[in-house]
Amino acid sequence: MHPDLIRALRDAKAQTFDSERPAIVERIRKSGKLTPRERIDALLDPGSASEIGAIAARAEDGRWVAEAGGVDFVGAIDGKPVVTSSTDYTDHGGGYGASRHGRLIALAREHRWPLIFFVDGGGSRARHPRLGRHDLELSGLMGRFTNIDGMAELSGWVPTVCIVSGPSFAGHASLAGFSDFLIATPGSSIGMGGPPMVEAALGKRLTPHELAPVEQHEVTGGIDRLVDDEPTAIQIAKRYVGYFYDHDEGRTPDGDLNDIAPDPGSSYDMHDIVAGIVDQGSLFELRENFAPQLITAFARLNGRSVGVLANNPAHDDARVDESAAIKIARFVEICDCYELPILTFIDTPGTIARRNLKDETNEAPTATRTHARALMAHQQRTVPLVSIHVGRQGGLGPALMTGYSSNEGVRVLALAWPSVTTGERDPFSTVYDQNAFDDIVEPAETRSRILNVLRHMPRRLDRREKKHPVDSW
Repeated sequence: MHPDLIRALRDAKAQTFDSERPAIVERIRKSGKLTPRERIDALLDPGSASEIGAIAARAEDGRWVAEAGGVDFVGAIDGKPVVTSSTDYTDHGGGYGASRHGRLIALAREHRWPLIFFVDGGGSRARHPRLGRHDLELSGLMGRFTNIDGMAELSGWVPTVCIVSGPSFAGHASLAGFSDFLIATPGSSIGMGGPPMVEAALGKRLTPHELAPVEQHEVTGGIDRLVDDEPTAIQIAKRYVGYFYDHDEGRTPDGDLNDIAPDPGSSYDMHDIVAGIVDQGSLFELRENFAPQLITAFARLNGRSVGVLANNPAHDDARVDESAAIKIARFVEICDCYELPILTFIDTPGTIARRNLKDETNEAPTATRTHARALMAHQQRTVPLVSIHVGRQGGLGPALMTGYSSNEGVRVLALAWPSVTTGERDPFSTVYDQNAFDDIVEPAETRSRILNVLRHMPRRLDRREKKHPVDSW
């Protein structure tokens, strides 16, 4: 082949390399951010990256035209395949044509590969900015998905992660909202309508952060983790998808759980109890600052990935309000889709409902339609669930943590500690008997009892169709 043909292709691809745009790279680094290619390099195993879609078109004069708006790759994390993409906010605002992400989504769907997107940008674009130049487009639709229907299709089938480290609006925010796990950095923003749209509608100019700050999303459940910077966000994303796979072994926790376990009625933090049972260093919490009276986390037991669902009396006396019920439901769905056994730690006085009327918050010890979401999630659950009853078993609280177990979701093991509070039988006990346990055990026995029963229940990752989607909230 003639050297000029090779040179022309190399020159076109080089346009997107950091080495060919030093001024832009310097500007990105001064803002404390990583370039798109630096993000991908930090995310993927060395030597595993395979770029997709670097050439977008051929011009009328025969020149190759590099893609704009971001970069796309297939690669590996800890030897396991993933698909990933990063927008480039300095290039047409990070705008993508819809076909680019659709291609990656199609690969993730077919091969059941986890997906990680960096989604800072002003929104998707239907066509490339070369429109009207008579270029021959080469990055058209491959596969049957666009952004929105594709992400909905992946929900519950493969782990999907989005990272926001800047303004994320319109189509980019939609991608973030459809993901299982959403990570953001301080000062970023996520909203459906960006500042220009708001100004056109209301005549008021707001900065992206004034309009939709991620710090607000964190406490309302809109994001899963707020971290210090992009390198930390990347490490968190890698940890998250790692729970899709089991490890060969794990480190046994230190300390005697009999000494750590609480006396009846005492105040304590349930994190200490959980840490005394799962592998050392394996606890990975989700939505930590949303409904903190409830812990939702991934962890490992002898290397096996599990989900942890726990009441936490250190916050709001572990009462299950509407936010906690939402948190339960979505977490149960995630664990069920990805075949993670659930360990649930119970100590709650029951459910409450909160209503804001005329700037006043009213509370009542009752349940709402929102609380039903947790029960419905358990009703479709087929993964094993082990319940550890640490303290109070108030009202409907235990049922929201375990389900009614009237179908496939029967608990495989129900253990209680000597600190458990049992109640008098009442007219509703035929529906849910809060005093029904398989055994009363010493806290120090709990880990071995769980491991013994779960060894008979291997993960079933060979399914060819998903069970159900994961709720977007």
